[in-house]
Amino acid sequence: MILYICLCGGIVTQALSQSILDEYVELGKKNNLALKQENFMLNKSIEALREAKGLFLPSVSFNASYTFAEGGRTIDIPIGDLMNPVYSSLNRLTDSQSFPTDLPNTSEQLLPNKFHDTRLEFSLPVFNTDIYYNYKAKSSLISVQQAQRDAYEKELVKEIKTGYYKYLQTQEVLNIYDSSETVLEELVKVNESLVKNDKATRDAVYNAQYELSDLYGKRAEAYRQYQLAKSYFNFLLNRDLGDSINTDPTITFFNKTTDELGSLQDLAVQNRDELQQVHYGLEANQYLVKLHKGSKLPKLSVGGAAGFQGFGYDFDSRQDYGLLQFNLSVPLFTGKRNDSKIQQAAIEVNRMRTREQELQEQIRVQVVDAYRNLKAAQSMVAARAAGAKSAAESFKIIKRKYEESQVILVEYLDARTKFTNSQISLAIAQYDVLIREAELQRVLAL
Repeated sequence: MILYICLCGGIVTQALSQSILDEYVELGKKNNLALKQENFMLNKSIEALREAKGLFLPSVSFNASYTFAEGGRTIDIPIGDLMNPVYSSLNRLTDSQSFPTDLPNTSEQLLPNKFHDTRLEFSLPVFNTDIYYNYKAKSSLISVQQAQRDAYEKELVKEIKTGYYKYLQTQEVLNIYDSSETVLEELVKVNESLVKNDKATRDAVYNAQYELSDLYGKRAEAYRQYQLAKSYFNFLLNRDLGDSINTDPTITFFNKTTDELGSLQDLAVQNRDELQQVHYGLEANQYLVKLHKGSKLPKLSVGGAAGFQGFGYDFDSRQDYGLLQFNLSVPLFTGKRNDSKIQQAAIEVNRMRTREQELQEQIRVQVVDAYRNLKAAQSMVAARAAGAKSAAESFKIIKRKYEESQVILVEYLDARTKFTNSQISLAIAQYDVLIREAELQRVLAL
């Protein structure tokens, strides 16, 4: 695959310009704010997976409470009414006063006062399908986020490349206008000299000055485009908008062979991160279907506690305790809410399958569009180069004739305008080839 090799490896004779551009690409990957946001989202998904993994592990907590209470409900205990008659009878039987007969009735408040409960608690899931399928879904979502991040990175690389080429394009247009300005300024001086020597009328000077003024206006617009391209490129790199941009004046342009459209489409379908994103999203939703189906199964967990409980902080054998508890939950009826969740997740799976098929076709169309655009740009360079060569030769001849007073000023200005426009058209067409190549690289996810 000739095009694939060219797009992946680059052109050796463009090594200098590509090295400058590669440095900017790496700088953009490091500094671009939107890409940083994608990295944050990816890190967030990784932490969500760690959270889901932690649900498999036991949870242990230390809990302590100390209660002060006063008032509230009470319970009356008639100790005196119950025991005093008994003790009185015992005293008579034993002919002694060994047993008290004046015990008072008591009243105890139900809220414990100065009561503490200090314990270690743990819980561990034994059987819970929700935890397993939630973990698998979160794992797939990490792949979704990774694919989204990679897709944006490739889009950023394309934007940096096209931004760089557009900057060079506007710079080249400015250089052409500067060269034309020098020519027109010289023409004004020549015509003023001719008028001074009565070899031309004053309108020759006015026409030359008009052309020069018109050129100033066009150059001002070109300079605006130049500054805009410069600012946008620096924005992509997250630099100051006015920072200078290194350029390579030896950059060359080539017609690359692009005759393998079918294989390029297959390559794009294989490489595109957007398809990977949909694929892993589909996988995540399939796990959600299983998660909701698993909600109908019983859930079993084990838990326990060990600590001290009693009045006052006395950590001794009278207050220590321990317990172990098994918990079983069996869903019997949920109003078919879970069935609706299963259907919703299944519908989303079918939607994403359809989206995957649609995206494959869209990618194939994008490859065709980018491929045709590159072919057209290459053909345009050949046409513009031929036109520029003809315009240059024509201007050279007419300029010499004008200097020899063999043609009128209008012909000279028309030839000069065609020459300038042909140079601009060629410069734009040449950089359009590089821009279209970068767009095709993006479509192929290279």
